[in-house]
Parts: sequence; C-alpha cells; structure tokens
Amino acid sequence: MLEFILHLVVSALLLIVVAKIVDGVEVDGFVAALFAAAVMGLANAFLAPIAALMALPINILTFGLLWWLIRWVINALMMWLTSAIVTGFKVSGFSAAFWGAAVLTIGNLMVSWIF
Repeated sequence: MLEFILHLVVSALLLIVVAKIVDGVEVDGFVAALFAAAVMGLANAFLAPIAALMALPINILTFGLLWWLIRWVINALMMWLTSAIVTGFKVSGFSAAFWGAAVLTIGNLMVSWIF
C-alpha cells in the first residue's frame, strides 16, 4: 500500500513538472495533480489495454516496429481523457498531450532508474 501511495505522489509531482515544461498542460495545484495521477493510473490500467488491442492490426502490419509510437499515442490519449475528467488538470489539445506524455514517460523512467 505504501508503494502505491508513493507512486501516486511521484506521478503527481511529475505531472506538475510536465505542466511547467509543456505548453498546453496546466495543473491548478498538488491536489489536482494527485487526482489526475489517480485517474490517469486507472485509465492506463483499464482503458489502455483495450486501446492497445484495437491498435493490434497496426502493430502486426508494421511487425511491431511502431509499438513504441503506438504506446506513446495511447499514453497521450489517456492524458487527454484525464484532462476531460479531472477539474484543475487541463490539456489544450492532442499535441500538448502527445508531448506531455513524452515528458511524463521520461520522468517516470528517470525516477524508476534512480530508485
């Protein structure tokens, strides 16, 4: 349970960093970032596998060469969906979500590499 809470807090802090770096991503505070991290985690847990399954034909046609790009687009869609649900977390468009997902992924990789 402690690991889950720690991951949620780290994700919220990373969302605040994303809002500082990427134009078009706005977070109204830590509480909004915490809710956004929770909703994004739920979206990635339940909706991202469905989206990945829908993208399976593209993955098969490209022999898996574009899988990283497909996952990046799915993460961007989950971020965009989260902005529609959570008050205080705004993503102005798909391009902001696309670059926000990239920064968030890099941040998560750096945190996991450190710990």
